[in-house]
Amino acid sequence: MPGLRGKALVAYLVVCVFWGSTYLAIRVGVGVLPPFLFAGLRFLLAGLLLLTVVLALGDTLPKRAVDWRTQAIVGVLLLAGGNAFVVWAEQYTASGVASIFVVTV
Repeated sequence: MPGLRGKALVAYLVVCVFWGSTYLAIRVGVGVLPPFLFAGLRFLLAGLLLLTVVLALGDTLPKRAVDWRTQAIVGVLLLAGGNAFVVWAEQYTASGVASIFVVTV
């Protein structure tokens, strides 16, 4: 089990670095671009990267329209309802405060 524990620790640290640095990246990004443009570009690039990985691994995309509709609704609610307003708020607050607020909500 030591190998598994080490892998879990590395995975945990990777998540902490990526998740924790998100708020700092947002703070820097809103200093350069308008908040909603920055958020849109960020998620467009992430989506294209994930699509590339999915297709490279030989996975398939949903074929039914209902699946696309459901995923689109969830995506819009999560991105517009949550993340877009965090990006907007980081114009006026520190990234550490924003991250703590998101974690507590």
